[in-house]
Amino acid sequence: GPDGGETVPHLHLHLLGGRPLAWPPG
Repeated sequence: GPDGGETVPHLHLHLLGGRPLAWPPG
């Protein structure tokens, strides 16, 4: 669904902002 497609880029935006919500980047 559309939710699954938006989940990936949404997480990336947070990671780029320096705020890992679900998991630590590397």
